[in-house]
This record gives sequence, structure tokens and C-alpha cells, in this order.
Amino acid sequence: MAGWSCLVTGAGGFLGQRIVRLLVEERELQEIRALDKVFRPELREEFSKLQSKAKLTLLEGDILDEQFVKRACQGTSAVIHAASVIDVFNLIPREIIMNVNLKGTQILLEACAQASVPTFIYTSTVEVAGPNSYRQIVQNACEEEHLETTWSEVYPCSKKLAEKAVLAANGWALKNGGTLYTCALRPMFIYGEGSPFLFGFEGPAGP
Repeated sequence: MAGWSCLVTGAGGFLGQRIVRLLVEERELQEIRALDKVFRPELREEFSKLQSKAKLTLLEGDILDEQFVKRACQGTSAVIHAASVIDVFNLIPREIIMNVNLKGTQILLEACAQASVPTFIYTSTVEVAGPNSYRQIVQNACEEEHLETTWSEVYPCSKKLAEKAVLAANGWALKNGGTLYTCALRPMFIYGEGSPFLFGFEGPAGP
């Protein structure tokens, strides 16, 4: 990754900020761009301390703003797309989730093609393939089987469609004559210290 410039979307989120911290340890990176709609003051302060280790640029803006996204992608070697609206409690309108998760991904892919960004890594979810809705036991499955959940919840639906867009973009011709290479990762439930989804869920009281 020597000389690379990496753009991380959703950099203010639970996953994104940890990706930024890992990239800071890559000494030969030219620049890390951390993009999110807004950064909490305490995270902004933490990132400012990391700027002594690496060139870390904070970009605040909407992933649905095409001009902003195009500027963010200029001169970038790789995009790690972790921005997403996750709706655990079914409180967020469907339109918002589809706009950010699907349309935002499509805008970012187009920006990569225009800015000749060769590498695009998408954070999908295992919910694209499950929970099991196939009415049969699935054993030793692999990606080539293209198993997809048939549940209609908006979050997995938005991620499934966005993942399809990302994989369909693999091999796109870039403006500079190069080729766009994409991949989609399907992590399980992500948790750890500071996870916002664990707040309020307390286990049995200890002794």
C-alpha cells in the first residue's frame, strides 16, 4: 500500500473508526480520508491526535451529494465503503435506508469510475444470505451458490441490492483507461467495546 490514498466512508461509525485506526498504522500510506456526515466532537479530537502519525483528512458531507463524493474520490487509490444506515428497531423510514445504502453506493461507484479509483471494498452483511428463508437445511454453502434471503425487511434488501451493484461494477473501465476491481465482504454481527447496539442490553446482575 506504499503511496496509496484510502477513502473510508462511514468513518465516524463503530466499524469505520476502527478501520481508520488500523490504516494509521500503515506507515507507507500517503493519505487517509475519513468521510462521514458528521463526526462527534470526541471522535474528531481523537482523530486529530492520530494526525501526528499519518496524513488523516476529515471530510464531512452527505454521501448522496454527488459533487462532494466526486471531490472525495479524486486522487484516491482505494475506497473502503462502510457507510450504512442500520435499522435494528424498525424506526427509520424505508426511503432513507434505501437512499443511503443503495443510492449512496451507486453514487460512490460512479465517482470511482470518474476519478479512476481502481479498488472498491464494500461492507455488506451476512443478512444478504440469511436468516435462512429457503425452507431447507443449507450445509457447507459457498458464495458460488448465490443464496439470498427472501425476507422483505428493508435493511437486508438495501444491502442485497447494493452488493449486486458493487459486484456488477467489477471490471468497469475507468476514465484513465484502467479497471475497477470490487469486492463485497459479508461480516456477521459486529460487536465490541463501545458498540452502540449493546447499550441498553444488560445481562444478569453479577454477585
